[in-house]
Amino acid sequence: MPRWFVTGAGGQLATAFARTLEGDVFLSREATLDIRDADALRTAVHSYGPDYVVHCAAYTDVDGAEADPATAEAVNVLGTRNVVNAVRGTHATVVYFSTDYVFDGAKSEPYVETDPTRPLNTYGRTKLAGEGEVLAWVHGIVVRTAWLFSETGHNFVKTILAAARQRAGSREPLRVVDDQVGSPTYAGHLAAAVDEALRGGLRPGLYHLAGSGYCSWFELAREVVQLAGLEVDVEPISTAEAGRRAVRPAFSALASERPVPRLPHWAEGCAEAVDRLIPLG
Repeated sequence: MPRWFVTGAGGQLATAFARTLEGDVFLSREATLDIRDADALRTAVHSYGPDYVVHCAAYTDVDGAEADPATAEAVNVLGTRNVVNAVRGTHATVVYFSTDYVFDGAKSEPYVETDPTRPLNTYGRTKLAGEGEVLAWVHGIVVRTAWLFSETGHNFVKTILAAARQRAGSREPLRVVDDQVGSPTYAGHLAAAVDEALRGGLRPGLYHLAGSGYCSWFELAREVVQLAGLEVDVEPISTAEAGRRAVRPAFSALASERPVPRLPHWAEGCAEAVDRLIPLG
């Protein structure tokens, strides 16, 4: 059975992998093993001897990265470099997760792997730089995904559900951006697809894996509210009205032109996440 070393334990993607993977799984928590500590990371990796390093740890606060670009770079670029350096001298495969925010949103159809990148914000730039670190490793795999959500961690679906519950029975609407479009991705579906691809002999390189179809943040929020059976109005607003610090691509849906598993439709993932969240209150 394979040995897995997963960074970013406690986050939604690492949690999904912990539920999915078969074999020995080592979960690296940032509280005890910071990927910015190159020596400690190298010692941990070499002591464990993984076949795969599934690199889920990342700085994902898009607006926060604009205010603190040094931390975003330290985690997403230098931390990723440390992960790659930690496996040198081994045959371990590094799987790194990147983002649709490496694109500028100028297309009107989903982005594929060969489309040129042009990130508009610090988060996208640091994740793109992290891609380069991993693709320089002979056993490096980059998986771009988008709008990740699940029943764990911090994400849009959980935020919308909590906000809708607070407003239930009142006349206060949820106001959500409708001029940004992407491919919402359920973390459980992504973890299962990556596991399937690796077991099928996925070769080193760059791949897109995201929920099938695409929608706006407004449409995703409306779906969450409807699935939860809450009587809350969801109103569309513009990106300008939202007043966020970081510039975001208007259209960043992802598709793949390569032989990878196709994920279920984003609405299926949304239904699964909401079904798991409702009993949690």
